[in-house]
Amino acid sequence: MKSRTTITKTLIGASALFCASYAPNGLLAAEAELDERRIEEVTVTAERREASVQDTSISITAITGDSLESFGIRNQEDLQNFVPATTIQPYDATIRGVGRNFRALGGDPGIATYMNGVYSEDLLTATAATFWDVERIEVLRGPQGTLYGRNAVGGAINVLYKEPTDEIDYSFKSIIGNFGTQEAYGMLNVPLIEDTLSARINLAIRDRDGVIEELGTGPDIDGLGTENAAVSFKWTPTDNIEVNLRQNFMEIDRSFGGANGAGLVVLNEDGQGSRNTANLVPGYRFIDTTNTDPGNFDNNNWYDQSQPILNFTNPTTGAADQAQRVRPGIDPGAFNGVHNAAASLDGFNNTSDASAARYNDCVFPGDIAGDDLCAATNGLNRENFKQQGTQFNISWDVNEKLELKYIFGYNRLSYKRTTDDDNTASQFHDRQFYVNHEADYTSHEFQAFYDISDTVSITSGYFIYDATIDQRGDFYSSLAESRMVNPYADNTSLSAERLREPLELRVWRALLPVP
Repeated sequence: MKSRTTITKTLIGASALFCASYAPNGLLAAEAELDERRIEEVTVTAERREASVQDTSISITAITGDSLESFGIRNQEDLQNFVPATTIQPYDATIRGVGRNFRALGGDPGIATYMNGVYSEDLLTATAATFWDVERIEVLRGPQGTLYGRNAVGGAINVLYKEPTDEIDYSFKSIIGNFGTQEAYGMLNVPLIEDTLSARINLAIRDRDGVIEELGTGPDIDGLGTENAAVSFKWTPTDNIEVNLRQNFMEIDRSFGGANGAGLVVLNEDGQGSRNTANLVPGYRFIDTTNTDPGNFDNNNWYDQSQPILNFTNPTTGAADQAQRVRPGIDPGAFNGVHNAAASLDGFNNTSDASAARYNDCVFPGDIAGDDLCAATNGLNRENFKQQGTQFNISWDVNEKLELKYIFGYNRLSYKRTTDDDNTASQFHDRQFYVNHEADYTSHEFQAFYDISDTVSITSGYFIYDATIDQRGDFYSSLAESRMVNPYADNTSLSAERLREPLELRVWRALLPVP
């Protein structure tokens, strides 16, 4: 049985780097550090088999675990800074501009994501677990359909975690910083049966307060809270058979502020560097400045001399048209259920000058300083993500030329998110949007590799995938507004009372002017 020296690291400060060097040893230290970061050879599995990155005919970026540690790459936000032509959001990625068109049901990703060879529809499953105890991350750019299937039209991302080894090994790392940052990482590797069975456990906890000041109720926005755990086993019953099993558990629970549908930081509204706190409903109507007769008040083009005129350029004719804000309850289509909550901060259709000034201070039309960021919600912006997954593979070297491999994957997740759609903390009008997404993914993959000669080989395989997804998204109000609670009262000629009349009488009512 082998043993290894304990590694314990503690870092204090989330965004500070302290270094010192002394001549002449400073130059030697710099050269030594350069040698540590110089990579002689990187082994990748981009072509489904281990090979040197120099021998892989794919545009690829491979980042080893040591590099992840050296450059402080802990999540997908950090990773995209080191991968050319790639943007990585919390749930999806794009490579060379190619990614997922939409996240609703049927919206397949354009970038295939893999965890230890197991395909995942959701990038978050692979990246939210943090990059602690990762052996290597491979980002393949360009279409990879031949080896990775239809969902790799833009590329593929492989996250490979460290496998158990036949030695005692353990490490711990902690990070403490501003905004309540507290992070802890741990790993334990133990051999269970010498040269035959080994196990590895790793844990990662990340917690941080929100970094965007909340004008309304609730905690500051865009916080961080993740808990991850994984246990792995490696079994080598014979010299030519290897079995790997990894089970991971993850939960995210945080105050939400970024990604799809949020947009809580207001840069401008209606092209202005301030909030519209005067108009109950959005929209405009074209006016005729000669139509000022009070008797024509109900006309759509009536000119209200007490309101400002807005000038628009007709995109079809190029003519300059004049318009004013629509009038609730007067202009057709002016009251379609969408309210401007900023006009109801202190009461229905009532916003005081003090409240307007407070919200206008939270608009950023120009340069933005991070310490000044703020937003307004009803305090319900939350994101909760629970996931558990299994990655299993067994490989058999039949002989020197033939290798067979079976990969099984299971991924079960539950995702819930609420975002404030009206961007205010109004207690008189509220518009929230929520998403509930539950899914079960199961995959089976059979691979065969045959070396015809030292320069010619055949790669083949068969893939079975089953996905069951239950997804819902909808708007709601947290204030129990009547439009969200009470059923619709139809007061037209086809009201519920008249629908109970005999069909013949309803037909006569439609044909004749019956009162």
